[in-house]
Amino acid sequence: MTRTASAKRKRAEREALKADTSNKRTKSEDPKAYFVKKAFVENSTGADRVREAKLYELLGSEDIEDRVAAAEAIVSSLLDDEGVPEAVLQKHLDWRLFRGLASGRAGARLGYSVVISEILRQLFGDESLSESKYPGLTFEKVLEILQERTKPLGNITGQEERDCYFGQLFGLECIIRANVVRRDAERWMAVLHALIKLATKKVWLRPQCGWVITQALSFGSISKEATHETIKALQAAKWAKTPEGVAIWVVALDQYPNLEDEGVRNPLDPRNASDLPAILKESVKDDAEAEENNETVKMKQAVWTHQLHFVWSSILGHYIAGEDNNSKQFAAFWKRAVDENFFSKSATEGQKLRGFLVLQEVLSTPDLEDTSYPVSVSAACEWLFPIVFSKNLMACLMNQAANEDRYLHRVACKTLSLVEKVAIGHPELAGLVVENLTGNNGVYSFDVRTGQKTVENILQQIRPDVGEDLIGVLSAPVMKTCTKGKDLDKVKLDLRVYVEYLFKLANSAPEPALQELTSLAYANPIWIPSNASDFVKDLSRTRLQSVFANLSRKDDSSTFLFKAVEGINPDYIPMDDKLKKAVTEARKKLKALSKQAGDGSKESRTRETDAARGLALLYAIAIFQIYNAEPDAFQLLGDLEEYQTRSSTDGEGAAEFLIEILLSMVSQESVLLRQVSQEVFGCFTNVVTPKALDLLLDVLPADENTKGQQSLFNLESDDIDPEDLEEEDEEDEEDDDVQIIEDDDLDSDEIGSDIEFVTLNGEPVDEDADNDDDNDNDSSKSSSDASDEEEEAEEEPSENAKNLEAIDLALGKILNSHRLDKDKEAADSDSDADMTDSEMLAMDEALANVFKQRVKSKPSQKKERKAAKESVINFKRRVLDLLLIFVKNEASRPLALSLLLPLLRLMRATTVKSLSDRALETIREYQRRLRRARAAAAGGEEEVEGKKKKAKAPETVDAEATLQLLKDIHAEAASVEANDVAKAAASASLIAASTLYMADAASRPAVEAEFEKLEPPAGAEAGAKAKGKSKGKGKRRKQKQGGEVDMPLAFKQWKQSFESKA
Repeated sequence: MTRTASAKRKRAEREALKADTSNKRTKSEDPKAYFVKKAFVENSTGADRVREAKLYELLGSEDIEDRVAAAEAIVSSLLDDEGVPEAVLQKHLDWRLFRGLASGRAGARLGYSVVISEILRQLFGDESLSESKYPGLTFEKVLEILQERTKPLGNITGQEERDCYFGQLFGLECIIRANVVRRDAERWMAVLHALIKLATKKVWLRPQCGWVITQALSFGSISKEATHETIKALQAAKWAKTPEGVAIWVVALDQYPNLEDEGVRNPLDPRNASDLPAILKESVKDDAEAEENNETVKMKQAVWTHQLHFVWSSILGHYIAGEDNNSKQFAAFWKRAVDENFFSKSATEGQKLRGFLVLQEVLSTPDLEDTSYPVSVSAACEWLFPIVFSKNLMACLMNQAANEDRYLHRVACKTLSLVEKVAIGHPELAGLVVENLTGNNGVYSFDVRTGQKTVENILQQIRPDVGEDLIGVLSAPVMKTCTKGKDLDKVKLDLRVYVEYLFKLANSAPEPALQELTSLAYANPIWIPSNASDFVKDLSRTRLQSVFANLSRKDDSSTFLFKAVEGINPDYIPMDDKLKKAVTEARKKLKALSKQAGDGSKESRTRETDAARGLALLYAIAIFQIYNAEPDAFQLLGDLEEYQTRSSTDGEGAAEFLIEILLSMVSQESVLLRQVSQEVFGCFTNVVTPKALDLLLDVLPADENTKGQQSLFNLESDDIDPEDLEEEDEEDEEDDDVQIIEDDDLDSDEIGSDIEFVTLNGEPVDEDADNDDDNDNDSSKSSSDASDEEEEAEEEPSENAKNLEAIDLALGKILNSHRLDKDKEAADSDSDADMTDSEMLAMDEALANVFKQRVKSKPSQKKERKAAKESVINFKRRVLDLLLIFVKNEASRPLALSLLLPLLRLMRATTVKSLSDRALETIREYQRRLRRARAAAAGGEEEVEGKKKKAKAPETVDAEATLQLLKDIHAEAASVEANDVAKAAASASLIAASTLYMADAASRPAVEAEFEKLEPPAGAEAGAKAKGKSKGKGKRRKQKQGGEVDMPLAFKQWKQSFESKA
């Protein structure tokens, strides 16, 4: 058939498809209509032609389901039952299937390959249809058709040429996968010669053709004689010194090891491996003649390709699957072919890239569930990994990973990620991986050296049962350094790294890591030098605190803290008899309380176990602090005994005393104490009394400056300078988030919505005349604050005045002079002689020293004020954390209502946004928890520690106090315009109102009346609009930005929901 006829035929098919789809197309075309089993006809027309064209279109679809269904339909339409005539089958092979292999569509080759493989299997396989039904379709004929229909002809583009070559390659692979060459060596040799010929067409086709040959040999379907003939043919084609040839030789010898006795050279044999590094580097010349003539030839593969040659899979599979111990042979091969080849000093970046790809291939090999190998892959990795992490490779890997500017930084990081994945995915290999990273050819501080977190991530994600093995791996190098090293700095560095490793390991394997850390912190390991003992003890104790702080965040982790403290031998700690006796008693109580607390799981937790757990945590922290020689640790033990005495005898003030203990803990700059105090407070929220809660709330109004620090921490007034307080107030105004802009400087139309007007003293400007009283109150407050500072200044002599007097005395001695008001006290001057030059220079130096001392005193005072402010802010943050825990656990208690007003006032007064945000979050969490508690109570249940239990009788609500609280909340909301405060006030208002409304029916009219007061009077809206026009755009912009919270509407909506449920 000519090309013209073929073009006409295709055009007719397209027109038929177009006509059919335009006349009969439905909105959702179902391809199943074409999958009916119906034999193809020789001259298809109409519906038959449409079906045929549609099936082949679906055969090239990217949808795998459509592709498979179309393949089944085509095969059945050709070969089922009696089968189509030979002419029809040959036509489909010729003009449809083999030509379709050269298509550029994404799924065409995959779909067409399935059909071709099945047809070839039935033609030349066990069924032998070529002999019984289709004698004209011989194997040679089919191979000829394939080569003819995939031959690039004419003036075609490069892409079309590539499609033709790949189509022929897929066709030859179909013949092999159809398993029709195993019976006849002549068929295999025909396919082999076709592959060899195809490989010469383009340089990039040789690896593809070599891979197909390798697959054919690895299937075991080629006989030994045919395999030997294959080697001879490839050797004649000069494939012996190519990566493809090495792979084929290796696979052939794996299938038939006796071939080596018949003269087949083993490329991996050390005696024949002189050319192997150059071959694997893919820089060997094509043949011996080119080598003799020093001719330059093309590289077999692009240097910078990210696709590794398949020869490495064959080589690695050969060594891993070997029944004998191949470690020595593989070590020699790796050193010669990889470490000294791809990572030598003269290696290019492209060769190093290939070396990294080889390592990635090795790391991707361990599949512990793969049973196809005669040996355990895990056992093979035990000798494989120490070899592949070789000297030059590790040096290059660390250098490339450490510097982002390196060409291979990304591939080095990817390699480390794969190392990490292998260690985490196969825990039994984690110790082996870490050992080779931190020892052997790696460095102990591997993460520091590379700037990555490879070892850290492995330690944090391994299984707990391999923790002890990892500690043994990590301790071996540092023990060697400590026992044999003479450099103290190196010893301390490795000890620091070792402690950090244990700290990271505590996240995944806490028990062995804590045991080792406590041994370093309190025992005296014999392998640690005496001059580094104190260093490692201090470091280990610090890290122990961090570990305990991290573990305290977990619900069931307190048992690790108990075991760790109980596991410390008190004999290692120097203590007097009194302290030792107290610690012994405390350890007994800790053991009893930890036993009473149970395992800490949510299923076993009750009020009683929580109380025991909280006390056990406090005892554990007290003992731990005594071991660390912390101040006030012994006093904490006494306080705990006092608390137990009060709580056991039902004495008054037990809850208040506990809160005082917790406040003393959170006031310290310790993450551990903060976490433990939160955990303990969560265990005792049910016994918190109003007086105990007031102790927490009293912290919130404190000034965020030195004055506030003095009131909170009971500092002596002698340490506070009133002048410093005045300067601190000025600095607070400068640090305020509100931008100060005078009205005369900007026109209201030019002011952005993010600017808030303030007065000269830093207070927000109220544009409504109705709020003048609030401004008066603010002014009076500022006046009272200033008067308090003046009184303090009168009571205590100013340190600044003392400093000035000292400077006057020093200047008087230097200048031999005095102040005018000191004439009577000054002695007469006997000499009016002029000063010499040397005396003048001496005087200059003396004056400079005096003024330097004065200047030095200022920065230290500023730092002290800043530290005081930060301490107050941090203290408030930690108290807010405790209040958040309280509302989470006790939202249904009326006592929680007392939090609302102090939180709102904190939001209004503070200049620290984080405090304001935390206060807002506490109120919102209160609202969410209260809603959940009411829903549970409606069903006769209550939620305690995440578990639902039978609800108790609700506590009595003080109607008068709650109504007054509602009024105060509304007053607080009216005094400010900040958006966050308005939102918080709306939530607080709804909490108080809904609580009183549900608890006391008699108070409902009063509650409704309070919200009616917030509604604007009739006609106020029109007046507000007219007033808004005269006020300008600044006010409207601010309202638009912040939004207005409609508290009456929110209450009405809640009321409607409540009444509908009732």
